[in-house]
Amino acid sequence: MWAFYKFMYPRPPKSMMPKEGDVTTPRQCNFCGNSLAEYRGVLETKPSLATTSGGNTESAQELFFCNYEHQADFHAGRTYKPYA
Repeated sequence: MWAFYKFMYPRPPKSMMPKEGDVTTPRQCNFCGNSLAEYRGVLETKPSLATTSGGNTESAQELFFCNYEHQADFHAGRTYKPYA
């Protein structure tokens, strides 16, 4: 049984694991809304964005995406269709 689980569920490569200094808190994708650890996604800072009504400029200047395709679709103005 041990060999079956070892074969079916191998360990991920070390390159996929968080390294020292990586932020592991979950963030929500600005395109699809899925949660993903920050070190696994694409973080984009935009200094030209205005401040929010609460005055929090840091959160208003950061966009987070699951991958580069979601980032490109977000900037192209597309909407997310989960079952399309």
